[in-house]
Amino acid sequence: MTTDQYRRREIGLIQMAKQFFANRDGMTDDDYRAVLREVTGKTSSTQLDAAGRDKLLRHFKTKGFVVLPKPGTNKAATLREPQEKKLLAMWWALADVNAVTRPLSAEACHQAVEGWCRRQLAEHPLGPLDALRFATGEQMNVLVESMKQWGGRVDADIH
Repeated sequence: MTTDQYRRREIGLIQMAKQFFANRDGMTDDDYRAVLREVTGKTSSTQLDAAGRDKLLRHFKTKGFVVLPKPGTNKAATLREPQEKKLLAMWWALADVNAVTRPLSAEACHQAVEGWCRRQLAEHPLGPLDALRFATGEQMNVLVESMKQWGGRVDADIH
């Protein structure tokens, strides 16, 4: 994804958050602009740089905004985080060396990875984990590194 595509996506997410708070709390455009000014010092989301957009989205998330997949969307198709995609790719590499049972579909792979992730973090100080979509960045780092180590032990082609 290019820088401009990320920018458009983040601005779209900001607009979704604005609508979310308008629906949930009755936030007006003036309220939104006040929050925007307070959090970033700007009056329009189009004026924000990457750090400003990130700061504003983090603020909205602390206030309850969440991005949900569209109803009926395939879970495996909604993966957006690079670390989640990395985990899935590494699972396939583990299957190539018979370290795990080869999944029959992308959805089956996602379910297998999610189950493994829940088990990995069940007794970990950063755990437990209810679902992969709720994993923090720190949890994702632990999971990716754990799977890399596993891949190394079984000679899987994991980079």
